[in-house]
Amino acid sequence: MTTQITDASTFRSRQDARERNEWAYETTIAVKELPSGRVAFRATPDAVLVTATGMDVLAEWLYVMRGTVTTVDLPSGQTVWTLRTQTWSDSPAFPPVPVFVSVVLPSDEPVMHEIRAAVAA
Repeated sequence: MTTQITDASTFRSRQDARERNEWAYETTIAVKELPSGRVAFRATPDAVLVTATGMDVLAEWLYVMRGTVTTVDLPSGQTVWTLRTQTWSDSPAFPPVPVFVSVVLPSDEPVMHEIRAAVAA
């Protein structure tokens, strides 16, 4: 019986964390007027994962929220560009949540200088 309560408590606490992170992301989008179209996002208990269909979304997040960019070359001739940033917060009661904004482009696609400059060394 204790195991079931613990499992249910763990599940509920993870769901609560996921919902807080989703709320933090949606608040950041609204307050900072970040792009919400052409993206799919998923809040997890630890972060928010955003997949965008255009580099302009990643560029806007980088310009407004700052962060660092990493790249991963895929064997299919594509590169995944991922910005690591965080949600906005003005309250210690709601700490910032990590946000990962990713875009997949052909490996030979030109990319803005500002994005290339943000690539972590």
